[in-house]
Amino acid sequence: MAIMLPFVANAQFDIFSEPLDKATPVDTAAYKVTYALDYTCHPLANNRFSDVRNVLIGRHTVKDFSDIIFQFDSLCTADIKKGKDVFSNPKGTPWPVETLLAIKERRADMKRRLPSGTGILCYSEQVPSMEWEFVADSVKNILGYECFLARTEFFGRNYSAWYTFELPLPFGPYKFGGLPGMIVQIQDDEGQFIWVMKGFERVKEPIYVYEYPNEKKCSSDDADKTVKRYYNTPIAFHLAAIGGGTGRLMIVGKDGKVRDATEVEETPIPYKPLEIR
Repeated sequence: MAIMLPFVANAQFDIFSEPLDKATPVDTAAYKVTYALDYTCHPLANNRFSDVRNVLIGRHTVKDFSDIIFQFDSLCTADIKKGKDVFSNPKGTPWPVETLLAIKERRADMKRRLPSGTGILCYSEQVPSMEWEFVADSVKNILGYECFLARTEFFGRNYSAWYTFELPLPFGPYKFGGLPGMIVQIQDDEGQFIWVMKGFERVKEPIYVYEYPNEKKCSSDDADKTVKRYYNTPIAFHLAAIGGGTGRLMIVGKDGKVRDATEVEETPIPYKPLEIR
């Protein structure tokens, strides 16, 4: 059976939903913060994408994940329990990255989904402390909170963050933190990644670590190389994942015509990683 893909030069991560039946509670969240993520794969790219990110803050851990992906995973899990064989794509282009930050150890356990169900990269890495420069006489109202500006450099990018003393928690989205208040908005200087808080609430719910099928343990460097390989040679990446060969992968072009992937010229997708190592 052939797999159909849109014109790869314009495609992004076409990720699949995953079952949530293997879940291990690791902490209990006291706070849930929701962020809107506006991002693109390269600062010069014309197309931008959006995601809804949940940040669960517990006593020992902070988990950041896509709410869009989680909702589709939940539906997939419910269908599997009913005996259905379901493979669905989450709507839009959510960012396929999960971060579980161990607060005391400053360790991040990462899971990144690869396209078309070709695997989930799993790796751990230490998170360096962020050195913040506080900007004097800066104040801004965001979501009703009085916010102040700070700047930092982190993994090859410069960031501007607005934080508030009204929420005295030293956390934010992704791996960001270390300020004397919750990060309400943060973005890199190129505007490639922009997070804006949309909600904050007190909760009491478990923080789970899910074990997905086809997880691939690797180093952070190997994960970076794998993702870059997909963007540099997306057709070859998909062909390798399914065993290659004529008739295995069909490409739907801009003109709507279907062609065998082995006959389509490879076109890289512009890409600049969040962390520049």
